[in-house]
Amino acid sequence: MAKASGRTVELAVQRALAELDFAPGELADDQYEVTIVIPPEEGFMGVGAVDAVVEVALVGDEFDFYGPEDDSQPEELLDHGVDGAYDGDDEYEEGERPGYAGDYDDEDLDEGPEAVRLRAFLKRVLTEMGLAARIRITEGAEELHAEITGDDLGILIGRRGQTIDAVEYLAGIAVFPGAHPRRRRVDLDAEGYKDRRRRQVERVAVRKADEAARRGRPVQLAPMTPAERKIVHLTLRGRKDVATASEGREPNRSVVISPVR
Repeated sequence: MAKASGRTVELAVQRALAELDFAPGELADDQYEVTIVIPPEEGFMGVGAVDAVVEVALVGDEFDFYGPEDDSQPEELLDHGVDGAYDGDDEYEEGERPGYAGDYDDEDLDEGPEAVRLRAFLKRVLTEMGLAARIRITEGAEELHAEITGDDLGILIGRRGQTIDAVEYLAGIAVFPGAHPRRRRVDLDAEGYKDRRRRQVERVAVRKADEAARRGRPVQLAPMTPAERKIVHLTLRGRKDVATASEGREPNRSVVISPVR
């Protein structure tokens, strides 16, 4: 379940679905339920207006993978009082176009050449996607990490992170082409999505492992991305009562958790 606000109910629902990592239009109307917590009020000539607040819950057994329904998102990740997505360049000063890190002046950043290439790549991708976002890059000995923040980034994340994973893969090629002598791993995240997703997958893995051990028979999880399957294996590798194995073929490859007798 996710809770979000917006000028209209429709906008609030879109933001709540983005918190659940679904892009607008990706789910059918019968795949989620909307509860209007606070209805919107226009006020008088814009004065005293109240944003709509909604709660959105996924419906159906196929969404069991998303964890328990009380998994609320951190308050700071909700866009209270924001009017909506980018709708034109006239909202920005010159040089501060969608996808550009408006909080920073690129010339003042003390970044290495690989970080500069990563920033330029992400700026181009975000601009082409019509997204207004900021980019913060941190450099480590073995990793370049870019945190992307902004409004309505569900389209960048994609369902279960598939889009941001693809962008991350392409970024690695763009920053470290060919046999680069100083190759490092490129890691992207948007509004803390990966950390939230990791916690969700870990909870489901533990819950399903407990079920497999209790019932004495294997439990098959829903199909996952390779990154999600890795989280399951790592989460349960220390347990003595269950074992994990990946089965099937992409994109329907999944983890089976089996009790150890």
